[in-house]
Amino acid sequence: MEKTEMNTGILKTIEYDEETRELHVHFQNGDYVIYYEVYKLDYVGFLSSNDYTNFFKERIEPRFPSRTITP
Repeated sequence: MEKTEMNTGILKTIEYDEETRELHVHFQNGDYVIYYEVYKLDYVGFLSSNDYTNFFKERIEPRFPSRTITP
């Protein structure tokens, strides 16, 4: 699984698993959400974005099924 430190806006870290197409998002407020069926192209677009938070809110959050993980 590939991990990227974001530390910007609402995002702390993201991790992407290409085999399962899961995007694991750790938020600055402590929330942890897994997004399913995320294609590598969407992940690369996310990392290439000039505004990670905006890209996430417009292109990831509303488009993919997710599950919030509670500690």
